[in-house]
Amino acid sequence: MIEETATVVAATPDHIWVEARARSACSSCGTQDSCATSSVSKLFGMRRQQLRLPNQFTSSVGEQVIIGVEDQVMVTASLAAYILPVVLMIVTAIAADIYGISDKQQAIVALLGLLLGLFSAGVLTSNRLMQRYFQPQLLRKITPHPQPRTQPLSASSLKGRGEQEFLLQEIPYERS
Repeated sequence: MIEETATVVAATPDHIWVEARARSACSSCGTQDSCATSSVSKLFGMRRQQLRLPNQFTSSVGEQVIIGVEDQVMVTASLAAYILPVVLMIVTAIAADIYGISDKQQAIVALLGLLLGLFSAGVLTSNRLMQRYFQPQLLRKITPHPQPRTQPLSASSLKGRGEQEFLLQEIPYERS
């Protein structure tokens, strides 16, 4: 499963809208400081994409959630987006060659095959059944971890955001 962190930007009892940053591959590369491709990707900035998902964890605005897509879904999407257009381009070019069309016309037919493949991939992925298949799933909420204490607390109890009471244990504090 491929997972990504997203922020809830709008919520209703039934649905949430989450926003995740679409990062380029350059954002995780170790040589991004000295790479021209990284410089070009920085010019276009980070794209943001909003998705509507069922609100199965009663999430609210501002919360961080994990969304995910099955590996098989990514393979299917990649095949539709990259392989189908190229295969149709090659098939139409071979068909044009078999019919004895001139080289210039073969190039035009191959380009038409590529465009037909791109259009077919768009049609294939845009119908309702496939949109549900490609839809990311809401996996879980991210619960914030408590910040490490830098100084000991003197109170024996502390009220949290939801007015629930947290009991604190006395933990030895070492100064360094």
